[in-house]
Amino acid sequence: MSTTAANWIVVLSCAYMEYSTWRGMSVYRRTVDYDNVVWC
Repeated sequence: MSTTAANWIVVLSCAYMEYSTWRGMSVYRRTVDYDNVVWC
């Protein structure tokens, strides 16, 4: 049994959207301002 993780990030003009799948669960996040994004 293996664990599959996938992540997609779409960068827009003033926001970014992130869609992740992990262990069969879907996680969708969105921020509307780059100032609120912490890049690691």
